[in-house]
Order: sequence, then C-alpha cells, then structure tokens
Amino acid sequence: MSLELLDARETAEGIEVTFATERGLETLEGSCEEIARLSRVMAQVAALAAVNEDERVWIDRVEVGDAVVHLGLKPGGQAKVRIVRR
Repeated sequence: MSLELLDARETAEGIEVTFATERGLETLEGSCEEIARLSRVMAQVAALAAVNEDERVWIDRVEVGDAVVHLGLKPGGQAKVRIVRR
C-alpha cells in the first residue's frame, strides 16, 4: 500500500491526517508527536526506497492513535505500508 497525503487538520487531541491508498481513504488521528514521528519515518523510508533494488523488509512501526503504521521496503525502489487498527 502506498500513501498520498490528502488533508491534515488540527483536532482537540492533536492532528488528523487523511491519506489516499490503494484500499481507499485512511484517516489517522494522533498526537502532534505521533504524527511528527510518522512524517520522519515516512521520509526515511522514501529515501531508502529510492536506492533499494532487491530488499523486502519492514523498517519501522509507528503508533498513531488507534493504529499502528508499519513502513518498509519492497524490491524495485518501492515503499510498503500496512495500517493495522488496534
């Protein structure tokens, strides 16, 4: 699954972000710290994906509100994402 950021807005609990994915829209709501960490890890995975040819590996997982976002690499310079609701 890939993520494309569509919207972000401040909420009483922190920040709500909406992503477009192959499975439809995914909305995550978390603290400012959780969303900031997700953003940093997404940037790191994107940078690694650009130079990855053969590896298929999960790099990190980020807890955001009621979800855990797993981010990793797959062959051919692509990133992979899995969002699991708790």
